[in-house]
Amino acid sequence: MKLLYTAPISLDMEDRLKKLGYDVVFKKEKDLKAGDIEGVEVLVGLNPFTRLDIRDTRLKFIQLSTQGVNHLPQEGLEGVLVANNRGGYAIPIGEWIVTKILESYKRTSNIYSLQKNHEWKKDFEIQELTGKKVLFVGTGTIAQEAAKRLEAFGVEIYGLNRSGQPTEYIRDVRTMDQLGDLISQIDVFVPVLPLTPATMDLIDESMIRSMKVGSVLINISRGDVVDEEALIKEADKFLAIHLDVLKQEPLDQDSPLWDMDNVFISAHTSWVSEYVDGRREDLVYENLRRFIQGEEILNRVDLKRGY
Repeated sequence: MKLLYTAPISLDMEDRLKKLGYDVVFKKEKDLKAGDIEGVEVLVGLNPFTRLDIRDTRLKFIQLSTQGVNHLPQEGLEGVLVANNRGGYAIPIGEWIVTKILESYKRTSNIYSLQKNHEWKKDFEIQELTGKKVLFVGTGTIAQEAAKRLEAFGVEIYGLNRSGQPTEYIRDVRTMDQLGDLISQIDVFVPVLPLTPATMDLIDESMIRSMKVGSVLINISRGDVVDEEALIKEADKFLAIHLDVLKQEPLDQDSPLWDMDNVFISAHTSWVSEYVDGRREDLVYENLRRFIQGEEILNRVDLKRGY
């Protein structure tokens, strides 16, 4: 069975896949050519679709190394199984969320600014996390890993999802249609959503206006989930805004977000960790083993839902 592997791959992984019975072809995505998809039945990669046309091919299974799936092509997926890397980045992103909450209330940026200016000055606006209300819009693996770590800080944790069903670490879960009722009470607002037509600009101008003065917004999901122009207009109301994802990446050099004192921008790096490559490779191997042996795959994507 021909396998085209366009994600990073270790020599050990390549050898293990060959032992499973795959004819492995490895090629970096930047070097892909249209003909590379010929005869391929299984495709593993980040986003090879900018260079490959998967229509009218022999593809049976696509294993993404990403959690997001909004970069999948609109055509050519009929009869093709698709799996993602759900949960593969949840631990580092969960830690990132906790870090940004602590940075916000402990005012570390101000403390380091004083240090840079050689000023010995106490900051009496530092706050505790105790009793702060944290809302995760979406209760998947990332939200759960963040909530697991936040429990120790004595915060109140809330979640929103389609069903209203609680998770192990997010016990107060409500349905998505209750977002408008809850939003004004929340201290820390964390969208953790896939990008779908339903979530595009879900956090719109009216939502942002309803948010609590002095609250914290952390976006690690997708830039298009938040109405960026509305956020810029209302930015002054927030204690802190942490944006690891933006509508346009890289962020335009002329964007006012760069220069706002309470806005903290990172270049889509919340997922980075020394362990993510190993976790991804373990999942890919397990799913490729399951696929070639006719077993049910993990992290199967519902293409109609978009996640």
